[in-house]
Amino acid sequence: MITVHYKSIEAYILVVGCNSTIGIELCKTLLSIGAMVEGVDIQPTTEIESQEGWAYHCMDPLKEDLWPSLVGGIEAKGKILNGLVCLSGTIKSFSSIEEMSTEAWMETFSISFMSCYLACRYVVPLLRKSESAAIVNMSSGLAYGGQKNYSPYTTAKASILSLSRTLASECAPDIRVNAIAPGAVDTAFIYNKHNEMRFNLEAYLSIIPQGRMAIPQDIVQAIIFLLSDQSTHITGQVLHINGGALMP
Repeated sequence: MITVHYKSIEAYILVVGCNSTIGIELCKTLLSIGAMVEGVDIQPTTEIESQEGWAYHCMDPLKEDLWPSLVGGIEAKGKILNGLVCLSGTIKSFSSIEEMSTEAWMETFSISFMSCYLACRYVVPLLRKSESAAIVNMSSGLAYGGQKNYSPYTTAKASILSLSRTLASECAPDIRVNAIAPGAVDTAFIYNKHNEMRFNLEAYLSIIPQGRMAIPQDIVQAIIFLLSDQSTHITGQVLHINGGALMP
């Protein structure tokens, strides 16, 4: 077995959607290895403790007029941003395209895709100032499966794949851009308001060769790998993290 221990050397990362289960775990891990981290989410507060190298911004990433101020504030700190991670995603209504209102469809699509687009749109100019920068965007295995009653979410996550590949071409060689596509992860996302799992766990585990559901650290370690100097010749790719449930 090979054990990898990461250490930050002037890593400065912006995480959009930092209050998600994976976002919190990612920010804590990045901080523990010495990275500077800026977090963005819509909640007034975060459970990540105030500490050196950490800054939290309560901001709706869908409000385009707020992005110039955020980017300007980061630039004013005099440090060179070299990483962007876009994690935002949600689905609040589970119904067919015939039954779901356009408003509900667009709400899920916007949170799950447009937040990523706007982050990339405004942060790429900052990242170009780094000698080695990386973007990691959160897609989903559901983007490949056509999951019933998930159309705005699956469409958004498929759009992230296309955006990431396009940006990998546009931003090369200054910035590497990759996406991750997790399967089910043991986070709040897979539970309903009654704290019940949205799917049959036994049936799901039966199709996973590894025999278990992913945990947040499985995703976090993949993101850090794609941000690190261990992946300097990887761009425009999708990393599937699903225990073998999907092998595209």
